[in-house]
Amino acid sequence: MEKEKVLNFLDKYDYSYSEKDNSIFVKLELAQQVTIEFEVPNKIIIKDKLIGWNFLTGIITMSLKNAFIYNFVGLILLGFICLYSENTENGINLIVLFLVFITWIILFSGFYLIKLEGFKNQIMNWTK
Repeated sequence: MEKEKVLNFLDKYDYSYSEKDNSIFVKLELAQQVTIEFEVPNKIIIKDKLIGWNFLTGIITMSLKNAFIYNFVGLILLGFICLYSENTENGINLIVLFLVFITWIILFSGFYLIKLEGFKNQIMNWTK
């Protein structure tokens, strides 16, 4: 019953999806994929991952949570590189690169997180 409600929702709002056994794979914008699993009766499990080329992990496929950790580690490494290789004699200022990287991560992390949570809320409200 729950699966049919979710399929009706996806059809009504023209989401691109595919089915396999007790799972539905939904493609969201900018290489984000959500997996909706119906293995446990009366319980919907929603998982996410960034696939293909995306703005947070490049070509590496991983969940949004792991992408946050991946980018945090990259941010720390880039921060140390920027701190210890500061060279303003040649006009190269790596702090600007660091700030651009931080802005990039914040913008796209927010986008992917808002898109995922909004989709989860829509699914949960539709199945009630």
